[in-house]
Amino acid sequence: MSVTDDRTALIALSVLCEPGNAALAELLAADGPASVLARLLAEPDASPLHQMVAARAQGRDVEGLVAGLVAAGDACGARIVTRYDAEWPEGVDDLAELFDEADPNTKPPLCLWLRGPRDLAEVAASSVSIVGARCCTPYGRNIATRLAYDLGRKQWTVVSGGAYGIDAAAHKGALSADGVTVAVLACGVDRPYPAANAGLFERIAETGLLVSEWPPGAIPQRYRFLVRNRVIAALTRGTVVVEAALRSGARHTARRALELERPLMIVPGPVTSEYSAGVHQLARGPGEVRVVTRAAEVIEDLGRIGADLAPPLCSPDAVRDTLDPLAARLVDAVPARRAASAEHIAAQAGVTVVEARRRLPELAMRGLVAYERDRYRLAGDADA
Repeated sequence: MSVTDDRTALIALSVLCEPGNAALAELLAADGPASVLARLLAEPDASPLHQMVAARAQGRDVEGLVAGLVAAGDACGARIVTRYDAEWPEGVDDLAELFDEADPNTKPPLCLWLRGPRDLAEVAASSVSIVGARCCTPYGRNIATRLAYDLGRKQWTVVSGGAYGIDAAAHKGALSADGVTVAVLACGVDRPYPAANAGLFERIAETGLLVSEWPPGAIPQRYRFLVRNRVIAALTRGTVVVEAALRSGARHTARRALELERPLMIVPGPVTSEYSAGVHQLARGPGEVRVVTRAAEVIEDLGRIGADLAPPLCSPDAVRDTLDPLAARLVDAVPARRAASAEHIAAQAGVTVVEARRRLPELAMRGLVAYERDRYRLAGDADA
C-alpha cells in the first residue's frame, strides 16, 4: 500500500534509513517525503540507500509498519514529532548545513520520539547541553552537578546524553533544582541505557523528556552515540564541556556545536589531569571557545545581549583597602614584632612626626596597630 501523507512517510523513512543520512536528505530537499518513499520502494537500484530501504522494508506494508510503531510508542508512553508538528525544535534543522565527508550521517532528524510531559520546542528555546567524560573525577562530577543545579534554578533546560559520569551528574543537578532536563538517547526511549541509570531515566520522563531518533525497541550501537551527539549540539543554544579525555564523545559533540556556530564553553581542570586534557585542547582551537566557571557566565554567553550579564567576581575588601594614602603609609612603616616610637615610624613612612602622632592612635582604635608604652607595632588583623 502506498503512503500519500508526508508526515507518515517521514516516520517510515526514519525507520527504513539510519538517522542523518546525507543521500536521503538530498532527495528530500528536492521532493516531498511521500514521493521519495515511493521512489525508494519502487525503483530497483544498487545504491546503498536503496539497498538499506529494501532490506528493512522486506516487502512489508509501510502504513502497517508505521501503525505498529505508533502502537509501540503508545505502549511505552512515547509520541512522535516531525517537522510538520508544532513541537518540532527548529534548531535541529540547522544540521542541513553540515557536511562531513568522513561521516555522512550529519543531516537533520526525520522524526523524534519523545517520552515525557514537556513541549520539546518550548524547553529547547532556553536550553544548554552539559557533556563530558563517562569516567569522570569527583571535581568534574561536582562542577557538572552545580552548574546544572544553578541553571535549573534560573529556568534553563539542561540537555545531556544520559550516560555515566558528567551526563548523569548534569541530569541529577537539574532535577535537584526542580528544573527541566532532557536526555537524548542512542536507543529507543523504552530501553534505558546504561541500565544502571534506569531510575534516572524514569525521573527524567516524569518531569522532562527522553528523546531519540530511533523507535521504541531500538538497541544502542556504538556508532549511534556519535550520530546522536549532533542532535545534542543542534537542539540547544550552546554546549558546555566539563571533563573530556583526548579521545572523547564529548569532544565530538563540541565539534558539532562549533560547526553549527553554537557557543562552545569549557570548564578548565588541572593541567595534569587526563580527564581534562581534551577540554584544554578545545581551548587551543580551532574555533572560538569560552571558559566558564559558573552558571551565571553560561547564561551571559547564551542569554539576552546586555541583559543577562554575570555579576562580576570581586575579592572581598581587605582592611587596608579602606585606608587613605597617609594611613596606608603609616601602617606599612609600623614594625610587626618590636614596637617603635612615633618618630621612628614617621621617618620610615616619610611623613611628619605631627602627622604620625595624630593618625597612629586612630589606627590603634581601628585595630590595625597595637599601642604599647608610647610605642606601636602591627596588630594581628593589620595584614587582612
